[in-house]
Amino acid sequence: MTYFHPERMPVLPARRRKAARLQLEELVRRTAKTPKRRPPVIVAAVIAIVLVSSGAAMFAVGAHQPVTNENTARCFTSASVSGYATDIAVAGKRASSGQIQNARAICADLYSDGHLKKGVRREFPRASKVKQPVPHLVVCIWSDGTAAVFPGPQGTCASLDLPAAARR
Repeated sequence: MTYFHPERMPVLPARRRKAARLQLEELVRRTAKTPKRRPPVIVAAVIAIVLVSSGAAMFAVGAHQPVTNENTARCFTSASVSGYATDIAVAGKRASSGQIQNARAICADLYSDGHLKKGVRREFPRASKVKQPVPHLVVCIWSDGTAAVFPGPQGTCASLDLPAAARR
């Protein structure tokens, strides 16, 4: 048994039929519009810009950090975190003139005087009478905030997974 019987349906007045038809057409017109799609090139360009700018920001923040432990520094003889290193320290209270001000210069002096030699796993206690060649030195930041000076090119800190020291 069905409740729909076409012969018993009341006839709608023409004005109501027209209004119902207009409402139905408007509903179809609104739902038939597909949302405007962005071209894939624009979407890809926006994604690329976001990735590049966030990568640049991460590099700027994480690649260079300040030295927080200014009481000591380490001079390495090879570009390896497990290589030989000598600690240099200056006696003095925090914020006194006795702190390490330029770890690179102090390590360069140790190389120049012959106390350190690139690639050699020991220190030479007596200074050489002849100035020795000084390798190119880069300053990285050790995990405890100490300056760690390594012989090597500019990208040495990155290859050792250490941040480079911020320039003063």
